[in-house]
Amino acid sequence: MRLEQQPENLEFSNFLLEIGTNPKEVVNLPSTMNKCQNMHEMISSVYPLLGKDGPMSTEHLTERIILSPRNEDVHEINLEALGNLQGEAYTYLAADKMIRDDHGRDSRFTTEFLNNLNPPGSPPFKLDIKVGCPVMLLRNLAPKKGMCNGTRLVVTRCGRYVIEAKIIIGKKAGEIVFIPRITFQPSPSELDIQMERLQFPIRVAYEMTINKSQGQSMKYVGIDLRTPVFSHGQLYVALSRCTAARRITLLMSNESNECFNLETKNVVYPEILL
Repeated sequence: MRLEQQPENLEFSNFLLEIGTNPKEVVNLPSTMNKCQNMHEMISSVYPLLGKDGPMSTEHLTERIILSPRNEDVHEINLEALGNLQGEAYTYLAADKMIRDDHGRDSRFTTEFLNNLNPPGSPPFKLDIKVGCPVMLLRNLAPKKGMCNGTRLVVTRCGRYVIEAKIIIGKKAGEIVFIPRITFQPSPSELDIQMERLQFPIRVAYEMTINKSQGQSMKYVGIDLRTPVFSHGQLYVALSRCTAARRITLLMSNESNECFNLETKNVVYPEILL
């Protein structure tokens, strides 16, 4: 449904249907996809204007994304991409504390220990951003104004107590909004510690997890396959975000590059079955 109506995408559409409905232990990736050797090459391929003079346009950011199966890899590539963006970096530190239990106890863990935690769905303790970088909301702040969980924005101004940003997706694209700090309380299923974190509800969004990208369409997609995807469903979701196979770039692990010949027509990439 997302693919552009071009003859070259007919074979790719059949390929997507095959891996989406008949998963196999080994997937032959089409040769039309671009391959890169390292993280820097991946970032340059998906964001060719990053690091050039002046900020990237909203349209340039809206139509591009890098996907990865793990939060750790997402954080790594986002930091690398943010470092390539010109401009002053702003650092925001969160305020972490334990939640008192029924007996009034809250001193089982030190503040320094809490600062090193990175609960799923919560912002990092140390948030680094720059004006012009894309970010993603992690909570529903004002759905009627377009400020929903997963909304992508571009930072336009960094204040001490509030961040100004412009929405770049959805019906409210182009509108300026203000993002305050809010309190996060990870659920027991996310983190077996009762804690609170006061931080801006955003993450840098040059890259996002495959699961978070569901429902979105992009013209240019990079897929980080250094870590095998957890299931065939994730591979299908990642590949189907792009509207043309020739605009997909794959980052393969060194082990995969050694085991499989990238110059041949097909690349064999093993996946882990659940």
